[in-house]
Parts: sequence; structure tokens; C-alpha cells
Amino acid sequence: MYLRKQSLDALDLDHLADLSPENFSKAVDELNLQAYSSWLLPQLVAHFGTWKLQQCGKTTVKYNCVGKHNIVLYRLAMLRRSQLIKNQTQTPEYAQLTPLILLGLKRHQGFSYEQFRDFSGLNYLLEPQLYEALVLEEMPQLTNTRLLEIRQQGLTYMTGKNAGQTRQAESTWKLYGIQGTEIGRLPTLTQTILAQIWLAHPKHRRNTMILNLNDWDSQPEPLIEGEVLPAAKPVPGWPRPWLD
Repeated sequence: MYLRKQSLDALDLDHLADLSPENFSKAVDELNLQAYSSWLLPQLVAHFGTWKLQQCGKTTVKYNCVGKHNIVLYRLAMLRRSQLIKNQTQTPEYAQLTPLILLGLKRHQGFSYEQFRDFSGLNYLLEPQLYEALVLEEMPQLTNTRLLEIRQQGLTYMTGKNAGQTRQAESTWKLYGIQGTEIGRLPTLTQTILAQIWLAHPKHRRNTMILNLNDWDSQPEPLIEGEVLPAAKPVPGWPRPWLD
């Protein structure tokens, strides 16, 4: 796909609106939208900032997704973020831990993330993996010391030529071999947030992300004292029947 201008309006994607989820995902991969992530993601957020919030997530989507173009933009936000960003640690502002639709409403209309914690139909506004990570029936209360022990266990190679060596916390997206720990049954992305690895590592975290499971608008203290937080950076500014 060749674009003459860097604009959502230049994306000729309307023909994707009626595809099944599987075929939509495949079509997006074939278009290589990752190549446009530097402007596509900020413009998606700005687009969602124009949405009019309704009484629940489902009705909000129905109200704002009028026409195939708007449907496609919505469906893009509900994909795994890796389909839109090639290297998420290099573009952390809009990576997997950032809720694109909620960020648009927060940035352009003044809502907080916390205002959506008990919002009915939140699953229609959050990418599925992030929704699963945030909406939990029960959260184990662990000390930083215990979380660091689990993190160390999950980052350590147990077998093979690298046995005993440790993976890099800032570049490892999940923990391994922690099934028997207090967080072993939690969603993978929840483990990532709690253990502060990958995007949740202080090296990559941004205020666009949800990093504190107890307060979606605040950032937790680093698990390791002295890990430097990044300086604030300026951030540039499905078919309808599925909802029934």
C-alpha cells in the first residue's frame, strides 16, 4: 500500500469492514500498517478523542462507528498492538499497555482512566489482552521483595546452554516457569505489569499506559530502587451485527 499523505483519511481500508476477525487480522498484516505507526497511532488516538461517550461501551461503539471507515478504525484499536507497531519498546507511548480509545477520551475530553474502571461494557473499549489484564476478580497482595523474587525466577533460563543466566527485564515480554507462584494463574499481561518487565519497566513506561492495577492513572514506584524513570516526552498530538 502506498500513501501520498500521512492521514487516516488516506487509508483505503473500507473494504475490510465486513471481514471476519480472522480475515481482518490477516489483511492488516498483509498491508504492513506497522510501517505507518509513527503517525497512525497518534491519529487514531485523536480520532477516538472525538467520540461521544454513551451509557455503556457497547452503545458508545454503535453510536460512533457510523460508516465503514469508522468501523475499520475501531477494529484496528482492538487488534494486538504488535500488528500496528513493529518494535513496541521503541514506541512505548502507544504500545500494548496503552488503551487507545480511553487515551483519546482522556487526552481530548479530560476523562481519567479510573472513571472507566466500572464502566459497563468496558470490554468494547479495551483491546482484549489489556482488558483481561486489568479486570480481575482478585489481586494477590505481594511485597516488592516477593515480586522481585518471582521476577528473577521468571527471567532465569532453567535449561539449555543459557541455564542460570538471566533475561533482560526491559526487553522480555513475559515471565517463564512461574506457574506455581502467587501470580502464576494471572493473565500474562498482568504478570508483566506487576513484575515491571518489558513495557512496564521504568525504562519504557509512559503516562499513556496503565501500570498500576489499583489506580489506572498513577505509576507505581519501581520495584528496584534506583531504576531511573524516563523523562517525560511530548506526545504528538467489525461489522455492526457483532455488537448485537
